[in-house]
Amino acid sequence: MLIRKWLALCWLGVLLLAMAAGSVSAYGYSVVEDDVEVRMDYPIEMKIGSCYTITFWMKTSENLTDLTVVLTLYYHADSSANPLYSQTIISEDSVEVGWTKSKTIQVCIPDARPRDPYVRSELQLYYTVNDTEKTLSYEWYMAIVRSQTYQELESEIDDLEDDINDLKNEVNQLKDQLQEKEEALKELQESYEDLLSSYSSLTEKYQQAEVELESLNEDYQSLEKSYQALEDEHQATIIELEKLRSKYEMLTKNYGNLEERYQSLLSDYQTTLSELNTYKAMYLDLKSRHEDLQSRHNDLIAEAASLRQKIADLERDYGELNRIYQATLGESSLTKNLLFAQTAAVIAGVGIYALLSRRFMRRAARPGEAPVEGNGEKRVQKVLSGRRVTIPSEVASELGLKEGDQVEVDYGNGAIIIKPVKEVEEKPIKKREASGESNSAKEEEK
Repeated sequence: MLIRKWLALCWLGVLLLAMAAGSVSAYGYSVVEDDVEVRMDYPIEMKIGSCYTITFWMKTSENLTDLTVVLTLYYHADSSANPLYSQTIISEDSVEVGWTKSKTIQVCIPDARPRDPYVRSELQLYYTVNDTEKTLSYEWYMAIVRSQTYQELESEIDDLEDDINDLKNEVNQLKDQLQEKEEALKELQESYEDLLSSYSSLTEKYQQAEVELESLNEDYQSLEKSYQALEDEHQATIIELEKLRSKYEMLTKNYGNLEERYQSLLSDYQTTLSELNTYKAMYLDLKSRHEDLQSRHNDLIAEAASLRQKIADLERDYGELNRIYQATLGESSLTKNLLFAQTAAVIAGVGIYALLSRRFMRRAARPGEAPVEGNGEKRVQKVLSGRRVTIPSEVASELGLKEGDQVEVDYGNGAIIIKPVKEVEEKPIKKREASGESNSAKEEEK
């Protein structure tokens, strides 16, 4: 197989060299005359079934008239010539010195595969210069036609050379692998001998292993029984775990409820503790006020007893004076006047005592000085802007307060005391005091 590839590559190289030698020529065609200069550019080889572009260029060196240029391209194949292109490419009445013209021509090679085809070109120029008609005719071998171009063959040769290099590398690799395999074979032979010795020892070990396998089978049976027992115990444990899990969830739920109740009780406890402190402060304030009133009451009782004693003494003196008065009715008018003055003084003292005792009793019996107690109902009110507090409508109706009425605000022992101010009730009291004073004055006059 390798020899065949080598022969094919050598034959292809010889063919390419022959084709390259037969196609060596200029890349185009040019003509320089005294009057004109012509140049054509085209490929030196063409491929069957392909189209190519040919460029025609012309320049004049003299003033020309009746200029005509005819280009004809022939396709030679199988000992015959067929025209590919035949047209008048330039036709001018007159041209000046230095006139140039270029033209592009498209040519397509037929798809038929003839034997040794090529393209031949004929160029004819007709013109008049200096009243002299001239005709120029040129014919030349233009391009060879192949099924493959030279560049394609070169590319194929490069590919074949790459294949040859790859094959050489592959041969070298195969040689290296062969050497490695030979070395591996020697190692395998040595290993085979070692394996034979190992096989005999393994046979003995295998027999021992069979004995151990029987014992292991017995152990496996016992372990399987133990595993089955553990499996049953595991299932029972799973069932118990599910029961414990449901119980745990229930206890967790109860704990949450207890936590909520605890928070509620804690809030109630804090509220009750705050109310207890308020009641303690109110109790201490009322206790101090009660002790003060009790002391004042005892003082008034002692003062009333003293006044009663004074009244008794005055009544006794009045009796004695009355007896003296009766005994001295027959005396002189001067003596009578003195007795009348003493009697009036005693009566005035009795009247003053009566008036003072009445006033003390009235002050002791005033309801405004009695301790004020609530009904036990409490409301939590919010402090508004300006530190204002709204009074509940029920409390206002019980106290008889209307919008615009005045209240008395007092503070003591951490509590705020609000009392209604009733001006209407103070006027009758003042009237009664005034009437009492007038009555006492009348008694004094009497």
